[in-house]
Amino acid sequence: MIKLLTYIWSFWCYLVLTIIFIICAPIGVFISFFSSSIFSIYTFYLAKLILLLIGVRVKVYGDFPIKNNNPYIYIANHSSYLDPVLNCYLINKKYKYLAKSEVLDWPLFGSLVKKHLIAVKREKKESRSNSMTLMKKNILNGYSIVIYPEGGWKDENSNHPYDIKANELLNQFRNGSFRLAISTNTDIVPVSMINAKNIHSSDTMLFKPGKVIIHIHNPINVEKYSDDEEGINDLNNKCYSVIYKDLLNYENRK
Repeated sequence: MIKLLTYIWSFWCYLVLTIIFIICAPIGVFISFFSSSIFSIYTFYLAKLILLLIGVRVKVYGDFPIKNNNPYIYIANHSSYLDPVLNCYLINKKYKYLAKSEVLDWPLFGSLVKKHLIAVKREKKESRSNSMTLMKKNILNGYSIVIYPEGGWKDENSNHPYDIKANELLNQFRNGSFRLAISTNTDIVPVSMINAKNIHSSDTMLFKPGKVIIHIHNPINVEKYSDDEEGINDLNNKCYSVIYKDLLNYENRK
């Protein structure tokens, strides 16, 4: 019976997402031609609507939404296709995602989001270098950057260009985010996103109603970290420990 209800709920969620995409995507494209700031506000409220309709209750701790107008580098753990929607829910200032280049190949969706993300072929060194240059330019133009420093996630039967362990609580962070932060002197905001995978799993692609807990941690000032491998690693470890402790505390409370 529970399995049947899960299938029914998933059908409802995909129906809702399809209708919202058909109606709201053209509006979003139109807005994006005029103002990235207005587009960010639009997706902020659109994410609220989506989460409401698919039965996701969100509890946010911390400065929500971020009130400072300065660009930040937001880093978050990543375990579900739901995560980008949750990030839209948190940020109402202009920003861009660092995303795998495969997203641009998704029918219709790829064309719509192209302007609002920085694509990277994770296995190509040249592409990683180009994406770093683009992120620096966007920060100088007042954009915040959203990065998942684990480099993605891996399920039992999936392949991945990085050495990521399947279903790990939090995989080790790659250094790109922290190299970018130090080189541009941009503070980092760690974000812990808890329970998203239990609501939408890439293993089954099914939805369940439920609660996501999000903790927006205090910005980490990067000025004291040196622009070398030691400083980058120290900043990496600092940010990793902030998010990891949050996820571990939740696991221990289950």
